[in-house]
Amino acid sequence: MTVAITAEQAFARRKPLLVPGYTDTTSDESYFVTRYFGALTDNVDPENPAPEEEKSRPQAYYVEQPPHATVPPHYHDTNQFQIFLKGRAIFGRKPVASLTVHYASGHTPYGPIITESDSTHYLTLRNLWDSGGKTMPDCRVTLRKICRRFHLIENIKIPDPTTVASGESETNEVLPCEDDGLGVAVITLGEGASSDLALSRAGAGRYAHIVAGAVELEGQSLGLNSCLYLGSDSNEPVRACAGGAAIVVMQFPPEPF
Repeated sequence: MTVAITAEQAFARRKPLLVPGYTDTTSDESYFVTRYFGALTDNVDPENPAPEEEKSRPQAYYVEQPPHATVPPHYHDTNQFQIFLKGRAIFGRKPVASLTVHYASGHTPYGPIITESDSTHYLTLRNLWDSGGKTMPDCRVTLRKICRRFHLIENIKIPDPTTVASGESETNEVLPCEDDGLGVAVITLGEGASSDLALSRAGAGRYAHIVAGAVELEGQSLGLNSCLYLGSDSNEPVRACAGGAAIVVMQFPPEPF
């Protein structure tokens, strides 16, 4: 299964985000959420819970966190990537800026995410639907005792795709693939180059986010901040448009339970 959405299609769904305990801020600005794939978490829209058929599908949404706001420490039931695309934040105790990729396996606490004078924007990506975060330490009793995995890949440089020869590609594994397929790579395509966006090992599904240039998939042009989800059996190639493209590919391992 391969699905794709342009940034324009996604941001037509942008709306204010209000989740008690998660979106508190002293700023005059609001949080916003933009749904890319799947249903939102139940705590975002409690009056419209996700249909059962959505709970086995990928979930992706873009969060705009305003200045002077704190997302508390929490965990999720499912594996998750976050890619910080704009602004600055303190993640745990560490300052982060674009381009940073965070990975946490299910039942791995992380955070808080704190903004000071700047806002931060990040895309949250999951292989499966998740009902919503569980705050810590309040939900420690429901935290499963499993092997936890956490990665924070900082200062990822966005390459200039025009420096890659037409028809050629380059791959930089910024998180080299682990035995079960967990990995992150930046794939740069020269103009006209094709790629199935596969990493060096197979995984359990992957997202590809366009960070420069544009690609074409089955006649659809996907430019900056467009996103694809590719299932573990996906092999449909994308083709770089004029000027080439740079793509961050984030691949999941199997769920931990």
